[in-house]
Order: sequence, then structure tokens, then C-alpha cells
Amino acid sequence: MNRGSLPALLLLLATSCFAQPSSLFRFETDDFWLNLHHFLYVLGRAEAKTPDSNRAAVASAPSDAAAGLQELTPGEDRLWGEAVSFYAKGLSLRDAVFDDSASKLTLALAGKRDTSSLAGLDANPEVVRTLQQAAPMYRRAWWPRHHLANVARRVELQKLVNAHGERVLAFITRAYGMKWPAEGFPVHFSGYANWAGAYSTGGILLVFSSLDSALAGTEGLETIFHEGMHQWDARMIPLLEGHARALRLEVPPRLSHAMIFYTAGEAVRSIFPEHVPYASANGVWKRGLEPLRQALEAAWKPWLEGRGTRDAAIDRLLKRCAQ
Repeated sequence: MNRGSLPALLLLLATSCFAQPSSLFRFETDDFWLNLHHFLYVLGRAEAKTPDSNRAAVASAPSDAAAGLQELTPGEDRLWGEAVSFYAKGLSLRDAVFDDSASKLTLALAGKRDTSSLAGLDANPEVVRTLQQAAPMYRRAWWPRHHLANVARRVELQKLVNAHGERVLAFITRAYGMKWPAEGFPVHFSGYANWAGAYSTGGILLVFSSLDSALAGTEGLETIFHEGMHQWDARMIPLLEGHARALRLEVPPRLSHAMIFYTAGEAVRSIFPEHVPYASANGVWKRGLEPLRQALEAAWKPWLEGRGTRDAAIDRLLKRCAQ
């Protein structure tokens, strides 16, 4: 049994004994390769000095890496540095959310979990070689702690979902008039994800940082539903565009995402009045979205409170945005 396995086992037993899993999400904590990839990704962005490498969700990664390097031999230290530099010059310069090749790699690695090798992985051979070379070092120096954090965050969120998930789901499905997948939405825990702490890939799965303290408690509950709502983008965005054409208006570029922020935040706040929605707590509205927040407050919130119809609310929202 490797270092850290016993505490993780105890947490897993706690999950099975005290929290019967909800079917709303499929939580995965054992994605070794996905965790390794994201650790190298954020370390590469730090080495490349990208503007977002100082954001709270990833700022601790270099010190985390430095602590783990103490457990490596000088030769392993050099090999690990080569892996980080490889990422810094390529993969880490891509956007984890919007770059197609980055998304494809995330999806491929999510299916590997904790397998012994990446044989057969549909990815750049140099990427595969780098990951496999770094794997023994990551497994010994960092994975036990990252895995333990994954399990702890899963226990925390599973309890919240079991207790309150159905109410949040009822709120957002009514608001959007859409259905949640019967098989649940996949959430893959990783020590690190990206600068935001969590992101969804094509509305297919969510990568959720287990080390980001900003995503603890009800903030984490809001985030997993927020990212799950992105699976509806393929229907909601055309719906907004159809309403806009009928009104001879334009859809503001980031309106669909602002609607998710606002709706998910209000859903959780309807259960926890003291909850500060993620967009307000983390300055999202201040990044050029304040006019959309005001429009949502005036035109969309009445529908969330049970007044009128969804389509009428969308029309009001688009007209308000046009003002």
C-alpha cells in the first residue's frame, strides 16, 4: 500500500457507509493520468508566465511541485523539469476549454483512470511519451496527496448533492425547460484543473479542482450544476438566437454563459440564503458582464421566482439587453 492509501481508503469507506450516491452526477476520483496532465499543464503555464498563472486556483502549484521534488533523485528532478518544459512550450499555451486538441486530450485521458500505461491512447506520441516518463515520479511524490484531496472533495460534494441536489435540479430544469441526463453528469476530480478551478469540455464532462478552496461547500455545489448546465448550450444558444431573430435583435456574445452563472447561483441561494453566488464572490460580473447581470436581475429573475413563462422571460431579457 503506497503512502496516503490508508486515509483515502477510510474516506472511501465513509462515502459508502454514510452517503448513498445520488444519480445526478458520476464522481470520479481515480483519474491518475488526468491529474498528472493537469498538474503539468498548470506548472507549464507558470513556467511560461501566462497572465492567469497567478490566479488563486493554480497559484500554489509551483510550491506544491517544489515540495514534491524533495522526494525525487537528482536524475528524476531533471526528467520532471523536462516534462514541465515540454508542456510550457506547447500544451500549456493552449486554452483547456476552447482549444479542440486540448479538449480531445482531456476526454481521452479521462477514460484511462489509473491504468498502468497509455497504450492505445489517441494522442500525440510526444505527449504520451512525456506523460509516461513523468508518471512514476508523480505517482510517488504527488499523487497520494492529490488523490486524497479528490476523495475528500467527493465526500463533501456527495453529501451536499444527496441532501440538496434534487431541489437545485428542479430549479434549473424548470428555468431552462430541459432535462438532466438519466445517467448523471460526469465530474472528474483533479488536484488542479485550470485557472478557474473547474471547467467543462464540450458539455460532456467536468474537470473539478480538489485543491481549490474557493470551490468548497456550496460554491462547489453551484459549480458542478453550473458546468453541467453547459450540456444544454447546444439547445439554449439556438433558442436565444431564434427569439432574437423574431424580435429583430442580436444576442449579446456572452449572454448564454451569464444566464448559467445567474441561474445556478440563484438555484443554490434559494436553498442557502447566505450563499454568495460564484459570479458575485469571484468578480465575474466585473469582467464586462455587469450590464448582463442587471438585465438578468430585471428580466430573468421574475421567471426564476415563478412568474410568467420561460419564452416571455427570454424576450424580456433580450429587449432589456438591447437597451
